[in-house]
Amino acid sequence: MVSDHRECERVRELFTAEIDREATEIEEAALRRHVRGCAECAEAYDAHVAVARGLRQHPLVRTRRHPLPPWIRYRTPLAIGATALVVLAALVVGSELL
Repeated sequence: MVSDHRECERVRELFTAEIDREATEIEEAALRRHVRGCAECAEAYDAHVAVARGLRQHPLVRTRRHPLPPWIRYRTPLAIGATALVVLAALVVGSELL
């Protein structure tokens, strides 16, 4: 069976949804029907399944190093604290002027 290129594109958009069990029954049926008749899409689908399976089996990598250098890591909380102090000071001064 020769497939229309647009049909292949539509079906390939369903790969991830089907693998993640987010596709509807109608979408799953359309994907399975198309893949049975299109060797190119069947090969692409098998590759998607293999990648998904590999990712699910791969353990998470944890490092001891923080991904950001200290001067960036600590700058944001300090900036938030400084901003809060300025706002608080403005409120106190503003209320004393009234």
